[in-house]
Amino acid sequence: MKRDEVTLVLPEVGRRRFLRCAGIGLVAGACGALSRLAGAAHAQGAANLAMQFGWFLNSQAAGEFVAIAKGYYREAGIDFRLQPGGPAIDPIQVVAGGGTLLGDAASIGVLLNARSRGLPIKAFGSVLQRHPFAFFFFKQSGIRTPKDFEGKTIGIQPTARPLLDAVLRKHQVPRERVKVVFVGGDISPLITHQVDVITGWVIDRIPQFENQGLAGQVGYFRLWDLGIRMYAYAYFTTDRVYQERKEVLARFLLASAKGWLDARDHPEEAIDIVMRSTTGLSRALELKTLQNMHPYFTSIATKQHGWGYMDPKVWADLSEAYVALEQMPRPVRPEEVMTDELVLMAKTPKV
Repeated sequence: MKRDEVTLVLPEVGRRRFLRCAGIGLVAGACGALSRLAGAAHAQGAANLAMQFGWFLNSQAAGEFVAIAKGYYREAGIDFRLQPGGPAIDPIQVVAGGGTLLGDAASIGVLLNARSRGLPIKAFGSVLQRHPFAFFFFKQSGIRTPKDFEGKTIGIQPTARPLLDAVLRKHQVPRERVKVVFVGGDISPLITHQVDVITGWVIDRIPQFENQGLAGQVGYFRLWDLGIRMYAYAYFTTDRVYQERKEVLARFLLASAKGWLDARDHPEEAIDIVMRSTTGLSRALELKTLQNMHPYFTSIATKQHGWGYMDPKVWADLSEAYVALEQMPRPVRPEEVMTDELVLMAKTPKV
């Protein structure tokens, strides 16, 4: 299936349609806040913003697609463009090199690593409040805890090695007692018993197992539940852009929050937008993936401070873990690599 053939469709959306937001189930006040932030922007002309996505565009960019299609970015005074990624594209290098002003990081570990090596990047909000990365296995395998990984063959994506190592270290499993093989994005290595454990994201792995009639036979450990806490789909930019364009970035955050909460509340409509804007996707799989994302959008922190808020301690703890694993040359303080200033400035909905 070709997932890299992407065409963005940007329908014309007027102000009248935008002002209907009182009826789309978003937190009260979001529309007014966005209108106030956008007022000065329209007098100055639309700001051009492009964001490098980490992977091929699909339902995991549904919030941005909805915000484009319904005119939330346009109403915020932003001409926004999504740039698809892929296995050979590193969003951090694209943003650091000036290819786009914004990037979307699938895992914050890569942002910590890049900052520790001198790249001037800063995260300013996160779509998912808990990382959905997990280890999947057949229940009949006898695996009950990560300690049972000892003596097993684990299939991982190459970028997941630090995550596996962090779990092995935390649960005192000798690295040499686990056989690691690299796998792709499908579940066939587990189904055919080439591996005992396979990694992936809960949001889209579960639908794959359901499609094979295996959901009841498979167990999993989420990385977050194992004590390795990370955010997923974190928005980031360079230090320079952050310092020079805070107001634009705050408007971007609020418009994105509207798009994602709209997608959460109206998943069928959101997936229709995604399907019109891309090619090569399975509607059923994308819908299930989006629905599975719902519990990950919110946390205690977002209820207190607003959508997209990040706990600095999550960053500090992960930095410490990565340094202990020799994945980073030095510790990174949270204030070096992340900020909640723009979430508070934007007054994103408290959800």
